[in-house]
Amino acid sequence: MEDKKPKPIDPCTISSTTGSFFDLRPLSIKPPEEGKKPPKNAKVDSWHARGYDYKGNFTLNVCAPVVEGVQDVVGVDKGLWKNVSAFYEFDGKKYSVG
Repeated sequence: MEDKKPKPIDPCTISSTTGSFFDLRPLSIKPPEEGKKPPKNAKVDSWHARGYDYKGNFTLNVCAPVVEGVQDVVGVDKGLWKNVSAFYEFDGKKYSVG
């Protein structure tokens, strides 16, 4: 009897128990290469969401750190600020959510 292991999931993808597959990579924002202009109509900043029922504003990137440099993130070591992929601002402070 052969032991069948599930196929590993590709990075930045999700699948459901029914086998539906979703590739999130097109949502990931990459900063333009240094010294190069981004392609016309390319999104060059992170995704932003206003917290309508929450008094904070959210900034996020999918499967990558936020494009804008983030500093002074509450509870996150300075060396890890470059890895923050989602945060919200509330009362003048930044809080990481991923």
